[in-house]
Amino acid sequence: MEIVNEKWQEEIRYVFEEIKDDRDYLDEDGWENENLFLGIIWEMSMTAFDIEREVQVVIDNNDNIYCSFGSPSFVEFTEAPIGMKLPIKCWIHTHPFGKAYFSGTDWRTIKTWEPVMEQAIVLGDNEKMVWNNFDKEYTLFFANIDIPNFDKYQTLLSDFEEEE
Repeated sequence: MEIVNEKWQEEIRYVFEEIKDDRDYLDEDGWENENLFLGIIWEMSMTAFDIEREVQVVIDNNDNIYCSFGSPSFVEFTEAPIGMKLPIKCWIHTHPFGKAYFSGTDWRTIKTWEPVMEQAIVLGDNEKMVWNNFDKEYTLFFANIDIPNFDKYQTLLSDFEEEE
């Protein structure tokens, strides 16, 4: 794995710090300057490495961000994010192949972290999908593009609950 832009994490952190005080993030109306922040994450996913790779950014309870990158189809923290404070305010990751949807792996991650995670966002090419956990009013999806017959493709959290 070759890193082309050694400062990719610093670029993401810089944008986050620039917009942090100008927004009420994690409210149900969305983030001010959201596209700037999500856009730099997407750009780093597409340009910071030898090939397009998944990037993840986690915002913790103290507004610190933790970044990692992986393969074109999977990302994880190879080392524990030391100092991260729960709850997680937001987990953001990219799908560099271009589609914003929560995969089976993404849903398992959400289910695992659901008690201590407020929001998850997956980014595709000019797309995003958002899962919110505000006041235990779960799953809310958004898409920036017009997806025909969206209900047919939507996966709900209840689809992953165990039967009794």
